[in-house]
Amino acid sequence: MRRILIFVSVLILSAQQITVAAPKNVILLVGDGMGMAEITLARNYQFDSGAGLYIDTMDFHGTAIVNALRESDPNLIAFVGDSASGGTVLATGQRTAVRRIATTAKYDAPIETILELAKRSSLNTGLVTTAVITDATPASFAAHVTNRYCMKPGDAPCEGDISIIEQMIDLDIDILLGGGERLLPAIRDEKTIEQIALDKGYTIFKDRASLLNINADNDNEKLWGIFSDYHMPIEWQGHGGRMPKKLEAGGGILGFFKDDNNVIFPQARACEANPNHDGIPKLEEMTNAALSKLAAKSKTNEKGFFLMIEGASIDKQSHAANPCGVIGEMLAFDRTVKMVAQFAKMQGDTLVIVTADHGGSTQTIHHPYYENYKRTEENIPGLYEMLLTNGGNELSVYYGTNNISDQAHTGINVPVFSHGLPRDNPLRGTIRQTDIFGVMKSYLLN
Repeated sequence: MRRILIFVSVLILSAQQITVAAPKNVILLVGDGMGMAEITLARNYQFDSGAGLYIDTMDFHGTAIVNALRESDPNLIAFVGDSASGGTVLATGQRTAVRRIATTAKYDAPIETILELAKRSSLNTGLVTTAVITDATPASFAAHVTNRYCMKPGDAPCEGDISIIEQMIDLDIDILLGGGERLLPAIRDEKTIEQIALDKGYTIFKDRASLLNINADNDNEKLWGIFSDYHMPIEWQGHGGRMPKKLEAGGGILGFFKDDNNVIFPQARACEANPNHDGIPKLEEMTNAALSKLAAKSKTNEKGFFLMIEGASIDKQSHAANPCGVIGEMLAFDRTVKMVAQFAKMQGDTLVIVTADHGGSTQTIHHPYYENYKRTEENIPGLYEMLLTNGGNELSVYYGTNNISDQAHTGINVPVFSHGLPRDNPLRGTIRQTDIFGVMKSYLLN
């Protein structure tokens, strides 16, 4: 999903009050699949449920009701959406059906996005994600297709639609950072996507060193950083690559005789670094590069910018029932939120909104000691993992929306955090997810 994050530093903090400068930048941070369950898991693991997550300290907290629409009848509600429908709501303020990218359910009409509005108003723009750049969240801010999997020319789901990557490049977004090298060889009008991007003035780079050494002062340069073939590798994995599994009952004496009906629980293990992430930029490094470039551009374009930043694999690892993957990506997202908020405070004219597109399937459940380490096979949970937290405590994690490894989204409310809004800000309390677009638009364009 395309999420446009515009860093609007609006807060000047004093001991007694907050003075709000008029924002001209908006930064939207989207934790894909980041429900309170995923936040809780990361907090429990890293900080043993104590202080430590930056988002817990943000000025304003709210919660957003998330709904999609039925494709067959848009008058009917779908209570659980996906990244395409959720991204579309954030980008446009309008609900749609699952898999749709900024188009209306059933009738297929395009819906103008906040990024497109920013471009039309001559603001600078950027999209940053740990997924392929054409994934549903970033796409929702920069394209209009019936099917989210219409990513490049020739993809079967396009069915006559112009692909997401073509629309992104044609929109002349200033900064694109994420995965997606497989997009480059695709052909349009006898040219590769890579050549089309170069012809339109993009500088394409494919390694972390190039990202860390970009020339932020080159105002005319558009950046396209591509750091993986598809989605970027995650930061953490389970011990030795271990994943949750279905538990078995029985075990008896020393495990040799299945003479009882009690569940055999795994030994608690700590998460570890994923070796496949070596040499891959971190989300905060991509974000820092985007902010540096957009801040430099703001010196010659005083209208401001819109930036969307996505921690994409919080959701993807919840789908995979991989708690260590969820935790690592959640902590990376939290570090990025902190960096963005600090940038906004220094700028003094930037609004920061942190939210999610939908909830995930991660659940922290009771430890077996609640039943004296006994649990009968009639009550065996689904995919189960036992983690050993930084403080040495055992943490039980469960995935049970499906009986297969691909877990489903949930219809839980998602959190909304913000910096840079007045005390009477409209993103506190329980809101509709559709309200977020209106707040971004009013601060960015008015």
